[in-house]
Amino acid sequence: MVNKIKTVLIDLSGTLHIENSVIPGAVNALKKLRSTETKIKFVTNTTKESKSCLFDRLRKLGFDIKKDEIFSSLAAARDVIQTRRLNPFLMVDDAAMEDFQDLQNPDEEATAVVVGLAPDKFHYEELNQAFRLLLQGASLIAIHEGRYYKRGDGLALGPGAFIKGLEYSANIKAEVIGKPTKGFFEAALEGIPPQHAIMIGDDIWRIDT
Repeated sequence: MVNKIKTVLIDLSGTLHIENSVIPGAVNALKKLRSTETKIKFVTNTTKESKSCLFDRLRKLGFDIKKDEIFSSLAAARDVIQTRRLNPFLMVDDAAMEDFQDLQNPDEEATAVVVGLAPDKFHYEELNQAFRLLLQGASLIAIHEGRYYKRGDGLALGPGAFIKGLEYSANIKAEVIGKPTKGFFEAALEGIPPQHAIMIGDDIWRIDT
């Protein structure tokens, strides 16, 4: 079985690091994996910062990582927005807005509410604006539906609770873009059959194939 593995998908937050703290042994483990011929792809639902910011932070933490090895749910969401020519109302952290440059048209009504982890925007007025757009026909796109995530001071509430609240109030169902959706992993694998890949992370999912 080991000889058939061609690609390793590795989660980031909670697997290699927690905020700005490296998980013990993670740097050396990645170095050992680099010594093999296995292709490595880092897959992440991190939505609090852009891909460039995330890459710079990981390098500073000591990880041997290339920018094009990172496949994020932010990038997947951007692809969906561009492909469908949506005008998004973005509920993402300001540090992640770099990945959505030139996608918003403030002169036109938003056609999609896009939700990531954005603690500073999860307040009544912002959520109510999103709710009203959904009532007017905008689609609801969840960059991911995480219940919680790990911080240095313990577990913290993820965006899933706020997405479920919008679903309930607007009586609609969100389209989920990031992990653990089948489409996200297929895009990350870039044509490699799933049976030739493994996933390393801190969450357990069941994915129908």
